Amino acid sequence: MNVRGFDALARMHRFRMDEHRRKAAEIEAMRRQFMQQDSVLEQELHQEIGALGLSEMAMIDFAAYSKGIETRREKLAKSIVEASRALEQINEKMAAEFREAKKFELALEREAKRRGQLAARLEQAELDEIGVNYHDRAPA
Repeated sequence: MNVRGFDALARMHRFRMDEHRRKAAEIEAMRRQFMQQDSVLEQELHQEIGALGLSEMAMIDFAAYSKGIETRREKLAKSIVEASRALEQINEKMAAEFREAKKFELALEREAKRRGQLAARLEQAELDEIGVNYHDRAPA
């Protein structure tokens, strides 16, 4: 494959890596939002416990309220776990894209180094030729 192909492949993998990075940021923001919602629900529950009176009717209503809060918190906990798993998968994909991009970038660097060495050898050969010609023409 030619060197231009390596450059295009490296850019493609870098682009995909950036896409994964953006998606990871979105998922992380969602995960933080779920955690914040869970914290708010926990605070609400503690506030209601503090404001709870001793009447029997209040206890019955509180039990239903408490059950609803727990159900919502369980759903949030599941969402947090799912977001964490999705984040792990995205990070694995991002790492794979990085490795692929790096592979092609290293190939480009090796090619550039090879070309530099070839140019240096050609220049040295030309200088050697000039030196030989100058030596041959020098009066003895």
